Amino acid sequence: MGGLPLLDRVALGDHVCWAVDDDAVRMEAIAGFVRAGLQARHQVHYCGDDPASVLAGLTRHGIGTGPATAAGQLIVQSAESSYLACGHFDPEATIALWHRQIADALAAGYLGIRVVGDMTWATRGIPGRDRLPWYEAQVNTVFLGGHVAGVCAYDRRVFDPLELRRLSWAHHGAASTGSAYDPGTSLRIARTRNPRGVRLSGEVDLSNRIALTTLVEHLFDDGGPEVTVDLTDLTFADTASVRILVAAADSGAGRIRLVGCSPAVLRLLDFHHAGEVPDLIVEAL
Repeated sequence: MGGLPLLDRVALGDHVCWAVDDDAVRMEAIAGFVRAGLQARHQVHYCGDDPASVLAGLTRHGIGTGPATAAGQLIVQSAESSYLACGHFDPEATIALWHRQIADALAAGYLGIRVVGDMTWATRGIPGRDRLPWYEAQVNTVFLGGHVAGVCAYDRRVFDPLELRRLSWAHHGAASTGSAYDPGTSLRIARTRNPRGVRLSGEVDLSNRIALTTLVEHLFDDGGPEVTVDLTDLTFADTASVRILVAAADSGAGRIRLVGCSPAVLRLLDFHHAGEVPDLIVEAL
């Protein structure tokens, strides 16, 4: 079986919130995601509760888990060995762990890593769990390099619906049992080197606005005086998202050059008085 097409379009650089409510669908979709990663020469990670049952499920779906785990290409571990390795949930330590995992995988010759994070551990009253929203926002910095694809699986049978909605907003996009991940209606963010900055594609709105906010908070982390934000492939941006970009340029952190602005984005920039911000340079498509 090839796996349900819920996660088939997740690619390196994507951070996806996956709301699940059916165990059979969950396992089949995970199997498809894992199989695609192994075939693409990615290192594949599953982190969450009951890793033994996940390994058994992958085997039932025809994945050679023995050879893959022996080779180090498939890593299946508990939440206690990943998210809770400190004995509690430490978001900074977890983000640092992902950076190390990416570096180690690339050094070993893999083309990237794929991660399925089963977040059910967060329903157990773990110390530090209250910082989960901050983590989901800040972990977006891990995806900027384009070396990792991450799917955070939230069982909506055990998470509060309002909390799950807010957590989803910190991701680039979303999927659910009846709705596949669609990059065309999600936000994709990729770091660029020449010019220095980022490229946005897809759509940005309330559903991923927290992810965009985190991005602009880190635009000037390397200390350079100017960054370019390429909007050429951005098909939709709501007014609040454009206001975030204008505010970033008006913060005094550095100069932002917006390139590839569509007529719709130009109208929103004008509405937010972008022309009055000295550190904002706007270039149309």
